[in-house]
Amino acid sequence: MVGWITKPIGDVTTIINGGTPKSKVAEYWDGDVLWITPKDMGQLDSNYVSDTCRKISDKGLAKSSAKLIPANSVILSTRAPIGHLVINTLPMATNQGCRGLVPSELLDTKYLFYFLRLNVGLLNDLGSGTTFKELSKSALAGVEIPLPSLPEQKRIVAILDEAFAGIDAAVANTEKNLANARELFESYLNAVFTQKGDGWVEKKFGDADLIQIIDGDRGVNYPKKADFLDEGFCLFLNTKNVRPDGFNFDTTMFITEEKDKALRKGKLKRRDVILTTRGTIGNIAVYDDSVAYDAIRINSGMLIFRPNEKVIQSEYLFEILRSGIMKSQIERFVSGAAQPQLPIKTLVNFSIPVPVDLADQGRIVARLKELSVETQSLETVYQQKLEALVELKQSILQKAFAGELTVLPEKTLEEAVA
Repeated sequence: MVGWITKPIGDVTTIINGGTPKSKVAEYWDGDVLWITPKDMGQLDSNYVSDTCRKISDKGLAKSSAKLIPANSVILSTRAPIGHLVINTLPMATNQGCRGLVPSELLDTKYLFYFLRLNVGLLNDLGSGTTFKELSKSALAGVEIPLPSLPEQKRIVAILDEAFAGIDAAVANTEKNLANARELFESYLNAVFTQKGDGWVEKKFGDADLIQIIDGDRGVNYPKKADFLDEGFCLFLNTKNVRPDGFNFDTTMFITEEKDKALRKGKLKRRDVILTTRGTIGNIAVYDDSVAYDAIRINSGMLIFRPNEKVIQSEYLFEILRSGIMKSQIERFVSGAAQPQLPIKTLVNFSIPVPVDLADQGRIVARLKELSVETQSLETVYQQKLEALVELKQSILQKAFAGELTVLPEKTLEEAVA
């Protein structure tokens, strides 16, 4: 860092606050002035922005606290959340959740952008507020930025641009591989149930010999907020507990034994299958011996499928419920609903293919479990690689602003891309 100096950001930028024109004054809106918000910034997949979802008029700009930020500045969201970053290629204004940083002649725009990206954690630590954190103008202005000469800044930016382009390519390739692994499993899952052979029958959920569909207790004894405990006799399932491919018990709530006895319906037995039927529809889980809780009840947004295991195995039912056959029927009956629901009277008409031979069901389940394990293993590898690529970006940024990035770290990038 020989020859580098350090200055507060406020000394080498002009910080411009944002604002919002009165929403009820129509003439303040739908003009030609670009106007960006933290929400808009969070939806961008580029470091640059040249258009905005909403625009304000010249009069709206004049009658609000918003100010026009010159092109080639850095825009930073300073609340809800702190840390979205973008470079505007055209002049634009922001709402009060953002601030624009206009670099002086001592500072390269992209160099500032990368410095702020490295220090998003610090910016959040500097935020204050009770309802939500906000980074004040004075706190932002006081952040110290290392300043090499302008040519050195541009050299660092060129190295970072090239390094990040390589990392982004590796991320895109890894995300594609991750999606392909999931699609391969989905494809096989759907093929199993659509390419059925001899010895299969079509059954409806309403068929008395197939399953019993059990609703939860929705009567006067349904638990109120005050009835729920962090620990207790009976686990009371919430929507977070039933995911697309099984249970998740990261967050739990319980009711007392007394409250449990007051409820008439909705208590699980081992080998029951649970289906979510309100809000997020189609999440499923099997209450098998791997679940540690002995007493569990469903909430009002779920149903219990209790299979007749002389006709259909719980595991087979689970697999068919997460297949495309089930998903397509759900989409057909609940699409467009403001509050999606899947009532029993609709479910009983859903049809599924079922092998008559239970041994055939078992073989299908075994193969699907085997493929599921392989898929999850691949997904873990790809997720770990994505995490490593994110960490690599941060590592390269840290080296850049410590004066340690003299050349493109080709070996590190080659290992990341491989």
